[in-house]
Amino acid sequence: RYSGRGSKSGRGQSGDAMVIRRIVGRIAAVSEWFEELDISEKLLLYMAGGMYFGTAYGTYVRREKLSTPESDYFLASVYHVSEDKKKAFEANWSDQARLAQRQPGYEWTKTFKALDWQESPFQYITFRMWNESGSYLRMAQFDATWKELTRRVGETCASQKDTVYRIIVDDSVKRIIERSE
Repeated sequence: RYSGRGSKSGRGQSGDAMVIRRIVGRIAAVSEWFEELDISEKLLLYMAGGMYFGTAYGTYVRREKLSTPESDYFLASVYHVSEDKKKAFEANWSDQARLAQRQPGYEWTKTFKALDWQESPFQYITFRMWNESGSYLRMAQFDATWKELTRRVGETCASQKDTVYRIIVDDSVKRIIERSE
């Protein structure tokens, strides 16, 4: 019978005390068992425990990375432009950059111009970051305005070469700040 004092048994111990007593008893039994193991068996247990905790931590880190997606489509373009077509190239390139800025998946663009025009292997280099290849390819293959602007840029430069790169190491300040939060 239930006496109303937290005990269902007639022994006078509360249910919580029984649970704690059982837990302590099990810990003592495991401790005795562990002491009887030889060193190789203990090392095997440590290794198994490390494997399980490492798997749990690795899963946590992977899920966090997936929850904050990283951009993975970095496009670098180099342009060879003669000095007499410099202004026309810059105007056409600016139109093309403004169109890219309005596209889904676009992140940023940085363009650099050579200081030594004649001695440089190329006169302009552009770095563009997209969240994924599909975002860029959708614009490049299906947007008629992009194709027209690309044609105009091509008319003002002697040659153009696009190359896609993948990030191997990122030590940018933004990345360091995000990891420390």
